[in-house]
Amino acid sequence: MHPILFKFGSFTIYTYGFFVFLGVLFGYFFCLKQAKRENINKSVFSDIIFWTLIFSFLGARVFYIFADFENFLLNPLEILLSRSGFVFYGGVVFGIIALYALAKLHKINFFKLSDIIVSGVPLAHAFGRLGCFSYGCCYGRPTDSFLGVLFPKDSPAGFAGVRVIPTQLIEALSLFLLFLALIFLRKRKKFDGQLLAFYLIFYSIIRFIIEFLRGDPRGSVFFLSLSQFISVILMVFGIFLHFWLRLRKQQEKTNKTI
Repeated sequence: MHPILFKFGSFTIYTYGFFVFLGVLFGYFFCLKQAKRENINKSVFSDIIFWTLIFSFLGARVFYIFADFENFLLNPLEILLSRSGFVFYGGVVFGIIALYALAKLHKINFFKLSDIIVSGVPLAHAFGRLGCFSYGCCYGRPTDSFLGVLFPKDSPAGFAGVRVIPTQLIEALSLFLLFLALIFLRKRKKFDGQLLAFYLIFYSIIRFIIEFLRGDPRGSVFFLSLSQFISVILMVFGIFLHFWLRLRKQQEKTNKTI
């Protein structure tokens, strides 16, 4: 609820952008530390992170345009130049595709690389949701509960002048907990790709539930919101990926003993 962090004359630092920057920064250095443990070259890893982020932000914007296509046709420049207007799942999909291509280019095991990067994603995403709260986007349904937050009238969440559920903070807390869970699992994983599968499954569950509390327009597919629909697909894919990778690992062990 504090959209502008600092203002020096005509130069403005927006709180939303500041939190996104912090999230990317902390997520990058956390992942870099894991990459060093796996003996991945720092410059190569930084290059992979850079291009994965570029494609992730592009995907997040593309999915947003798809979800609100009618409004985009009416106000294309406003949406393209807006500080908000991202669908996180678009970033996940485009990011994974870019990461796979970059892993092949640099001849690095994709699943090992994805485990490193995905362990830092919830941390970066959590900071991003704090940015959403400061801007007033990604807000929840109206509520009379003590948890309700009244946003400024000039913010996306405050136009109706009623208290809403702070879904941004709920998701940020959930993401921090998911981040801690991935750290716990990292030292105990049985095969490369397990963290990726774990993330896809449990973030999908978190997002599916939080979508019931969201009050902003997000598009829909049948009786589900667009994000819930994508959550179901990614959760099923994550479950399949986990069992497939585990089976592959067991087969490798069996072949070694023969």
